[in-house]
Amino acid sequence: MAEELDAEELWRRMQELLQRGDLNPPLWAAVDAVRPLTVDGDTMVVSVQTAEMQHAGYIESGRNKAQLQQLLEQVRGQRLDIRVIDGTTVADWERIKQREAAGAEAAAAQAQARTAQKGAQALWRQGAEKVVAIFTGARARARGTDLARLMLESVAAMYEVEQAAREDSPDDEELHSQQLNRVIDRVATYCSVPPPVVALEYVRYCRDKD
Repeated sequence: MAEELDAEELWRRMQELLQRGDLNPPLWAAVDAVRPLTVDGDTMVVSVQTAEMQHAGYIESGRNKAQLQQLLEQVRGQRLDIRVIDGTTVADWERIKQREAAGAEAAAAQAQARTAQKGAQALWRQGAEKVVAIFTGARARARGTDLARLMLESVAAMYEVEQAAREDSPDDEELHSQQLNRVIDRVATYCSVPPPVVALEYVRYCRDKD
C-alpha cells in the first residue's frame, strides 16, 4: 500500500524524480515555482501567483502534464489530475470549486431550458402547419359562414397546441405569447379580418374550456 503523503511532500518527491530524468529547464522552473496546496480526491491542486501564471502553461500542457501525472502516480500509487489555480490557500480552492459548481448548474439549467424551448417551438410549428392545412384543405372559403367555421376550427386547434406547448415548457411565457399571436395573425389573414377579431374568439374559446 502506498505511503500517505501530504501535498507538499508528494510534490517534493515528484520533483526529485523529475529532475533525475531528461533535462527540461522550463518545466523544472515551473514545478519549482508553484506551491502545492492539497490533494482533493483525485486532483493535485497547486497554486501560482498571478504574476507567474506563465508557469501554469508549462505544467498543464499535454506532454508535460502527462509526465508529471506519471511521476505522481509512482510516488503516491494513485493517478492524479493536476490543477493549477490562481490562489494561495485551500480556501481559495474551495471558492473556485463553488464558483465552478454554480456555473455548471447554471449551464445545465440553460441547456435544459433550450431543450424545452425547442420542444415547444416544434409544437407551435406543428400547430401553425395544422392551421394552414385547415384553410388550404377547404374547398369553399369565400363565404362568410365558411370562413367563420374555419376560424372556429383553427381556434380549437390553437388551444390544443398552446396547452401542449405550455405543458412542455411552462415557464417560457414570451415564447408562447409570441407564437400564439403569430398563429392568430395568420388566421386573421386567411379570414380577411383584423387580428383582434380572431384573438377575441380565441379568448372566448379558452374561457369556455376553462
